[in-house]
Amino acid sequence: MNTLISREQDYALRIVAFLAGRETKEPISVKELSKSLMISRSFTARIVHKLKKSNILGTVQGKFGGVFLNANPSKLSLLDVLKTAGFNSRLNACLYDSYTCPFENRCKFHFFFLDIEKQLLDTLKNRYISEFKFFS
Repeated sequence: MNTLISREQDYALRIVAFLAGRETKEPISVKELSKSLMISRSFTARIVHKLKKSNILGTVQGKFGGVFLNANPSKLSLLDVLKTAGFNSRLNACLYDSYTCPFENRCKFHFFFLDIEKQLLDTLKNRYISEFKFFS
């Protein structure tokens, strides 16, 4: 099954939304984070690493260390998080610059898919983690 948003990208959104919704801003261990979100520890660590590289998350080393949300959830878009986790999907192959179509400029599907994709990206760019924060 092909999906537009991968499981890793979905989990990245959940991790960031979870951290945004915590009452405390104290670091949480990767072990506790993975347990709370029911994501494997290794998968959580890999996603946390990517989010840290983009400065979305911060980390504290040591016995009482862990991860925390470093970015302002009111300014952090869903698209920011998705791109950090590798999102670069196109709605249709014909939308890639490298794609050559014999019906270029005559195909109404191309322009239809281009419009839908633009709407999707605009929506993801204009929705912020603060709208989705949760704590379980």
